[in-house]
Amino acid sequence: MKSRLVLGLLLCGSAACASQTTDEWVTDTPASVGLDPEPLDRLRRDVAEGELPNVHGILIVRDGKLVMEEYFNEFDREIRQYTASVSKSVGSMLFGIALDLGLVRGMDDRGVNVPLSQVLPEYEDLLSHPDKRKLSLRHVLTMSAGLEWDERSLPYSDPQNDWIRASRSGDPVRFVLDRPIVHPPGAVFNYNGGLSIILAHLVETRSGMRADRFAEEYLLGPLGITDYEWEHLHNGMTDTDGGLHLRPRDMAKLGQLYLNGGIWNGARIVSEEWVRASVREHIINEGSPNYGFQWWAGDFQYAAGSVFTFFASGHGGQKIFVLPDFDMVVVLTHEVFNNPMGEIRNSAILGRYVLPSADATAATTEPVELDAAVLSRYVGEYEWDQDRFSIEQRDGRLIGESSDPTPLQLTPLSTTRFRGTLMDLVDVGLEFEVADDGTVEGLRARFMFNDRRYRRVGSPD
Repeated sequence: MKSRLVLGLLLCGSAACASQTTDEWVTDTPASVGLDPEPLDRLRRDVAEGELPNVHGILIVRDGKLVMEEYFNEFDREIRQYTASVSKSVGSMLFGIALDLGLVRGMDDRGVNVPLSQVLPEYEDLLSHPDKRKLSLRHVLTMSAGLEWDERSLPYSDPQNDWIRASRSGDPVRFVLDRPIVHPPGAVFNYNGGLSIILAHLVETRSGMRADRFAEEYLLGPLGITDYEWEHLHNGMTDTDGGLHLRPRDMAKLGQLYLNGGIWNGARIVSEEWVRASVREHIINEGSPNYGFQWWAGDFQYAAGSVFTFFASGHGGQKIFVLPDFDMVVVLTHEVFNNPMGEIRNSAILGRYVLPSADATAATTEPVELDAAVLSRYVGEYEWDQDRFSIEQRDGRLIGESSDPTPLQLTPLSTTRFRGTLMDLVDVGLEFEVADDGTVEGLRARFMFNDRRYRRVGSPD
């Protein structure tokens, strides 16, 4: 089940698209669209009982219908959520619409491969530098410009964080483009909110409208989204890096729009070509999701296998997941800022509850008993990239330890397949690679957006 990028284009013109209204969603039960209610009931219970803390909202749309809408911790459907970097994906939508309208000067038959100096002649004094002549619009869209930039090692409360410095400057675009080149453009992904602001600058200067007003006319308005707030930078620019506040119901509309290939209620909002290009995996990231044009994408690993997923992601645990193979949009909102558990909990909700509800083959396999002699074959050291995974046998069980300080207990499902739980939240599927002569050669570990193949090093004791 890997359509990769078939998207939901087939949905439009069908009952699913026809069922959407301009202002609100058509609602129904999970069972009505083929979802198993039991995992979703467990999800409600686990959030309510504090097993998954700090969750604000969980919404599921399938076949164009809103079939789950739950709020927690004093949130409700009318409260706007700070979406953080989900705003980047919305900014990409706006830029795509501006392209569709022919507003961005300097574009030619090279499309997004056009040199940035041609698109931004007003910054020619910076872009004419020899190191920056190879910069293209594609590098801006994929965050691979190679500019010196650090907004992850320091919190956003630190005035030395590069994004904070840019946002407070009189000309954020100049601040970004003035940074030195430290990697060849296109070679290295580096998360850089300043590049997202370049897209806002192009929308605003070429349309003659502030980006929030442009969005109101060409995106949010046509989707029936009227209750929103969009923050602005020090110089008055719309903060498309992270300033958008939306109701979760409206976040779901943005995901459904892209699931529909850019169509809403039978009307074309964004070109199909831009949707496809935006959610394609242009940048491959080891150990994390891949990157498109300000959207994340990759194969999400769960009990029954993997499913191609693209998504908008915001600091603090804000997500709009789109799963084309299941005709589904999942919106998750949290408040876990400066805490990686926000990302872990999103993956746990998707993998442990939502996907098992949609995929009947994801039922948990019952564990089996293996004797100590069989288990001892797997004891040893395994390597993947920079990570080392050590397996020991303790009290008749296999225990794995890696860079994660929490030991991973391996529960056997067969003689070569095991199951573990990462940080007591995320299920990990493990399968040992065994040669014909019985030699254990490696280990495959699948969890979240990771599919890692570890090689065996050395020999067991």
